Formats: sequence, structure tokens, C-alpha cells
Amino acid sequence: MILVTGAAGMTGCHLLDVYGEDELYRTDLSESPGIDRMDIRVLDQVMQMVRRVRPHLILHLAAETDVDRCEKEPDHAFLTNYVGTLNVTLACQRYGVDLVYVSTAGVFNGHKDGPFTEFDTPAPVNIYARSKLEGEKVVQTLHPRHYIVRAGWLFGGRERDKKFVGKIASLCLNGCRDGEIRAVDDKFGSPTYARDFLRMVRHLSGTGYYGLYHVVNHGVGSRYDIAVEIARILQVGTRVVRTSSDAFVLPAPRPKSEFARNYKLELLGLDHMQQWRDALNDYLVSWTVPSKVAALA
Repeated sequence: MILVTGAAGMTGCHLLDVYGEDELYRTDLSESPGIDRMDIRVLDQVMQMVRRVRPHLILHLAAETDVDRCEKEPDHAFLTNYVGTLNVTLACQRYGVDLVYVSTAGVFNGHKDGPFTEFDTPAPVNIYARSKLEGEKVVQTLHPRHYIVRAGWLFGGRERDKKFVGKIASLCLNGCRDGEIRAVDDKFGSPTYARDFLRMVRHLSGTGYYGLYHVVNHGVGSRYDIAVEIARILQVGTRVVRTSSDAFVLPAPRPKSEFARNYKLELLGLDHMQQWRDALNDYLVSWTVPSKVAALA
């Protein structure tokens, strides 16, 4: 049995695409059909749940991923991303459970021409990335049977996709002011389809190759590149306009580059991730085709 935290989130939306329902025990901060309530910030709740479920693996998806909220509310960020991860790690330690901890390729400072690998030194530029890095440290310190997996710019979850891809796709499909979208061309990263990410995590977590890994779709793109690709795939007339990040005043600084390479997976012959443009196409087709079919019915 795999116990999942944060199962109601964007990545958790794809769990049943990748795992059989009978393999999973899903939890989240809020109870909903098929998902039990568990607050990772409360140690007793975590211990009781793990003792009752007796999983062989915990897939720790729960996190505060709103970068700007983390910057404005650092106590909330560290309570969720550090203390919550500490509690999950202690439960894994006590009951002998393997742990998958999802981190971010945003832990680097962005000052590198090429892709960041697992052998580069983290230097976070915002509170969100710092809190996720502290989670990595506690996992590495307390529990050797771990897989730390750093995702890139995650997308997925359809209606739960509140991040960049979901916002741009919604604007393209529902119309936007003046028929154009502004997107920055001076921030770069590795787009990562949550479904592909979970498939790779499922395979990796069965190998016994414990450690730290980057798990991103191949290639690099700017926010502008991604927006252009979304408009092309959706075949809409939306015009995407280049702009700089100076045009958007945000609470949290972002690194110039979050471009990552799955170097350790490559070395082990395990890197099965596809190119990000192919992954984006798969996602948008899976999201939009059912709604178009329903509209014609």
C-alpha cells in the first residue's frame, strides 16, 4: 500500500492515471470522496495514519507551492514544507517505510548557462525554494530509505491547474482581453507534466536506487515559449506578446533559470521522460478533447 499526502492537489489528480486505486491510500488536508483527512503539520495525525495504514511507501506530495504566498508568509511556508516533511519523515523512520519527497528544481540561484544537475549546489533565491530545500535536508539526515525528486515547472490537473499552463490555456480557450497574452521571455525552466512525473516516480521507487533525482521533461523553454506552444496546440487566434519580468511586480524573486537535467536517471539508464512539447500536447489534448465531445453530444 502507498500512502499519499496532498492527494487532492494538481499532481494528485493524476494518481489514478498511473497507479491502481487499490494500491493507494490517499490523504489531504481536506477530506473528500476517496481521500481521508490528514494534516502533515500535526505529528500525532501523521503517526496515527501511518500506524493504521501500514504502507510500504509514502508519496509525499503535500506542500505549499504558492511562491508568492510563501514569500509573504514564511512561517506558513516552513511549517508546511519543513515541519510537515519532518513529521512524515519521522513516521517513515519509526515504521520502516520508504519515502518519496517531491522537491523543486527552483532550489538553484539560476546563474548557469546550461542545465542544473543533481551535483550542482543549491542556493535558493526565495522562501518557497528555501523551505523545500530544508525539507530535502531533513529527509537526507533522518531517513536513508528515501527518493528526493525535484520537479520542474509542473503542469497538469485540468481544472485544478492554477499555475502558468492552466492559466494560459484557460485564457486561450475562454478569450482574453484584446485577444493577446503577455508572457515573459527572460525566465527559463523545464516544464514537467505531472502524469509523466508520477510515472517516472513509480518506476524509480521500485528500483531501490535511493537518493536525489531530477525528474523533468526534456528541454528548456521560457514562459513565452510555453505560451506560444499552448496557443499553437489549441489552434486559437490568441496572440502571445513577449515581455520582460520587470513588467510583473511579484512578492517573491524568481531565478533566471530553473532548467534542469535528469542526469542521475541518465547515468542509471532510467530516464524515460519525454520532451516537454510532446508532454504539453498530450496534456492539452487530454484536457480539451473530452469537453469538446461533451459539447457536441
